[in-house]
Amino acid sequence: MINFKLKNVEKIVPIGEKPNAYLSWFWLTDGELWLKFGEHTLYEYSQEALEHFESLTPYNDYYIVRFLEDFTALFENINESIPDDFYRLTQNLNHVKDHAQKWLDLFETEEEQIMDSYRDKHYTILSWIYDRSFDSGHLIGGPLFSFFRCKNKIRIVWETDYVLKNGINLWTAKDGSFEMSFSDFIKEIKKFGIEFFEAMDKQIQFTISKEWEDIQIDKIKLISEHNERKLEFYKNLSLLEQKETEKTNWKEIDKLYKQMTNDLQIKSKL
Repeated sequence: MINFKLKNVEKIVPIGEKPNAYLSWFWLTDGELWLKFGEHTLYEYSQEALEHFESLTPYNDYYIVRFLEDFTALFENINESIPDDFYRLTQNLNHVKDHAQKWLDLFETEEEQIMDSYRDKHYTILSWIYDRSFDSGHLIGGPLFSFFRCKNKIRIVWETDYVLKNGINLWTAKDGSFEMSFSDFIKEIKKFGIEFFEAMDKQIQFTISKEWEDIQIDKIKLISEHNERKLEFYKNLSLLEQKETEKTNWKEIDKLYKQMTNDLQIKSKL
């Protein structure tokens, strides 16, 4: 599901200018990343985009720790099972978002105080989506990913439709989704964690065994941070394995969603 390839340490560009250039744990995660969900490959550039950027790799070429941090930050919210009615809505998130925006637009001529109230309601209606989503803002046209668990199944939804100014479609994958068992989802994340930190073990071992002339490396700090990062990952992973959390006020969201639907139906009849 989660695939990566770290760069050779000696090919990683350090930060700063020599003799003040340096490398840290963050920069040692430089590499390629791509996700596979069934027949869909995410973070894969189209051939036209590769030619446009003159890229040597078809995949997301960045520091993998950025993905790691964004993804694991959602684990506690992903653990919470959403109601069946809302899970059905995840089959077409754009429909939900478009309706919420049309509903908010109904009140654009109201006084500012009233409009602020509806902005808050609009946010609440979509909050369950925001809480389970992360973007790839560090990339041009980066995909948006959302994860929705319902009992022992999970639907992964992505938005990847992005066209460059010259008309080139950036990614090979189109907007879509994929459903799998929640237990298999956890297994895949564990597999990624083991493989990633084993690969980083080798990055660290090579880095501390080499004498660097023009690049500054705090080897003690490097080892310490590596151990901390590994512990942090497994601590976050445990959030997916613990008893389901119940944090979301689904009654409030459901009430507002029904109000929104009713208001739009009335509007459509006018």
